[in-house]
Amino acid sequence: MTQEMLAVQEAAEDAETRSAASPKKHNYKKNEVITAYCCLLPSFVLMMLFITLPLILSLYFSLFDVNYYLGNTFAGLENYGRVLFGTASKEFYRSILIGLEYVAMIVPVQLILSFLVASLVMKINKKYAAVIKVAIYLPCLLSGIVVGAIFSFLYNYEGGLLNTILEGVGLDKVNWTNAQGWAIFAVCIAAIWNGLGYNTLIMLGGLYDIPKDFYEAAKLDGANWWKQTVYITVPSLKNVGIYLLISLVVSSFQLYEIALVIVGAGALHSTEGPIYYLYYQFNYTKNMGEVYAASLIVAIVLTALSSVIFRLTSSEKSMD
Repeated sequence: MTQEMLAVQEAAEDAETRSAASPKKHNYKKNEVITAYCCLLPSFVLMMLFITLPLILSLYFSLFDVNYYLGNTFAGLENYGRVLFGTASKEFYRSILIGLEYVAMIVPVQLILSFLVASLVMKINKKYAAVIKVAIYLPCLLSGIVVGAIFSFLYNYEGGLLNTILEGVGLDKVNWTNAQGWAIFAVCIAAIWNGLGYNTLIMLGGLYDIPKDFYEAAKLDGANWWKQTVYITVPSLKNVGIYLLISLVVSSFQLYEIALVIVGAGALHSTEGPIYYLYYQFNYTKNMGEVYAASLIVAIVLTALSSVIFRLTSSEKSMD
C-alpha cells in the first residue's frame, strides 16, 4: 500500500513538472478569435497599403532608370551607386549629416524638457495641472507648415518679435533664417515647441504608472529628491524612455516641413535633411530610380539607428 502511494505521488510530481515546463495553452473561444482578427484587420490592411506595398514598389523601381516619357530601363544596382558615389552623392551625404545634427540637437532637449515638465505637473494642483497639459499639447495639433509659418514671423529680420526684443535690450539683430550657424538652431527650436506636448504626456503617463509605495519607502530610508529620481524614477521609466527615444530619433531625422517653411533653400542649404533631399530630387531629377534608391538607403539608415539604440539600451519587454 505504501509503495502504491509513493508511485501515485511520484506520478503526480512528474505531471506537475511537465505542466510547469510546458507552456500554458489558452483555450480561446471561436468568437473571441474572430473578434481579435477583425480588430487587427484594418491595421493590417493599412500597413499593407501604405508601408509594405510602397516598400516593394520602391525596391522594384530602384532597379530601373525610370523615365515617365521614355519608359523604364533595367539598371540593376546602378542607381544605388549614383546615390552613394555619383555626382550628387555629396548632397546626399550632407543631408544625412544634417539629419544626424537634428537628432543630436532635438532628442536630448526633448527628453529632458518633457521629463521636467511632466515632473512639474505631478507636483502641482490638479486644476493647474490640467491647464498646463492642455496648453503644452495645443502646439501638437498644428502641422509642421503652420508651425513654420508662425516661427517665420518670430524670426523675421525686420520687425520679428525676437529681433525686436534684442533691439529693446540693446543687442544686435540676428539673421535667424539665413545665417548658417543660426538657421538649424532656429528650426530645432520650432520642432521642439511643436512636439513637446506629446512627449510630455507620454512621460507623464509613465510617471503615473510608478507605484507611490516606492517613494514612501525611499523617504523612510532618508532618500532625497535626487536619489529618488536616480534610483526609482529613471529606472521605472526605462520602457517609456526607449519608446520616446526611438520615436524622437525617427521624427527628428525626417524633419522637413518646418525647415522648408522657415529656411527653405537658404542658409547655404544647412537645414536640408534627408527628406528635403528626396523632395528636391523628386521635383528636379530626370531619373526617378535614383529617388527610389535614395529613399531606401534613408530607410536603412533609420533602421540602423533604431537597432543601435535598442542594442545600447538593452531594451527588455515590460513585465507589467
